[in-house]
Amino acid sequence: MHELIGCFVKSIAGRDIGKYYVIIDTHNEYVYLVDGKIRTLNHPKKKNLKHVKRLRYFDPRLSESINKKLVRDEEIKRAIKLLQVEISNKEVE
Repeated sequence: MHELIGCFVKSIAGRDIGKYYVIIDTHNEYVYLVDGKIRTLNHPKKKNLKHVKRLRYFDPRLSESINKKLVRDEEIKRAIKLLQVEISNKEVE
C-alpha cells in the first residue's frame, strides 16, 4: 500500500465527488488525502480506497517529499493545479 503514497486520485463517492487529492498515507483499506487548501497536511481526509479513482499521473519529486515529511501544503496545491491543467488540455485535444 505504500506505493500509493504520492499518487493523484479523484474522489468518486461522497460529498467531495470530482475533487482531486494526493495520497499522503495509507492504513488498511483507507487512504489519507490532502489538497493543500481545505484538506491540509494537518487535517487530511480519511477515505475508503474504493471511493477514489487512482489517476495515471505521478510526480516523483512530490512523492519523495511526502515520504521524507518535507512536503508543504503549497507544493500539493500547485501539483494539483498543474494536474487539472494537464487534464483539461487532454480533454481539448
